[in-house]
Amino acid sequence: MEFGVFDGRAGSRVAADVVYGQAPLGGQEVALRASVYLPKPGGRPPPLLVWIHGGGFRDGSHDQLQIRRLARQLTIEGFALATPEYRLGAEEADLAVETRVRLTALERLPVAGGPWMAGAAAIAATEDVARFLSWLEGQRAGLGFAGLPVLGGSGAGAVTAFNAAYLAPFLKLERPEPGGILSYSGGFAWPELYEPGKYPVFALHNPFDETLSIAPVRALSQMDPEMELIEAWEQEHGLLRVHPQETKPVTFGRIRGLLEAWSGA
Repeated sequence: MEFGVFDGRAGSRVAADVVYGQAPLGGQEVALRASVYLPKPGGRPPPLLVWIHGGGFRDGSHDQLQIRRLARQLTIEGFALATPEYRLGAEEADLAVETRVRLTALERLPVAGGPWMAGAAAIAATEDVARFLSWLEGQRAGLGFAGLPVLGGSGAGAVTAFNAAYLAPFLKLERPEPGGILSYSGGFAWPELYEPGKYPVFALHNPFDETLSIAPVRALSQMDPEMELIEAWEQEHGLLRVHPQETKPVTFGRIRGLLEAWSGA
C-alpha cells in the first residue's frame, strides 16, 4: 500500500482505493476497494475501527464525507480507521457457491426487519466485509494496528457490522474475531443467530426512524442486557450524534472511548 498525506497538521496518512479482493457482480468480476487511515507514525500501535458505509445496499461509498470526518477525528487522537466498499445491488447468482449452499438453512430462520435486510445484497456485503477483515489481518504487521478490530457503520453499514459478527460464522465465512459493534440506525435480521454478550454492542437509533425500524435492534437489546441502546428521537438516520446540539468532542469522544475499551489494544 502507498500512503499519502491525509491531514498535514496531524501527520495522518491514507492509502486510498486499495484493492483488497475481487467478487462476481452481474456476470463479471469486479475489484473491491478500501481506504485505510493511519495516525502519525511513531506513536503507540493504534486501535482499529472498521467502518462500513450505508445506502440500503443500493448506493453509498466508502469515501463519503461522514467517513472522512470520522477518520480525521480518530487519526488525530492516535486511532486507525479502515473502510471497505462492497458490492451494491448484488443478486443470489453473485454469491459464492459455499454461501448459496447455506441459504436453504438460513431461509428457515425467522427474519426481523424489512426483507432488504435479509436479501442477497446484504449477504453479498457480508461476504465482502468478511473478506476485507481477513485481508486486513494479513496486513497487520505492515499497518501496525493493535488489538481486535471494532466494527461500526450506519444504516446498511450497521446491518453489515452485525452480519459480519453473527451471520458470517453461520455462512462459514472466515474472518478474525471483532472486538465489538457500533451500530448507528442499524439492526440484525436473524435474531436466532444473535449470541447475547458475545461482543459488546453500542447502538444509537431514533425510535421514529422510518428508513430502518428500531424494532430489530430493540429486540436484541431486550435479549442482551449488556447491549447499550440509546433511543434518541432527535437523532437523524445514520448520523453519529445523539441530537443536533451534541458537540463534536462528545460525539467522537464516545466512539474513541468505546474503541479504546473494546479493541483491547
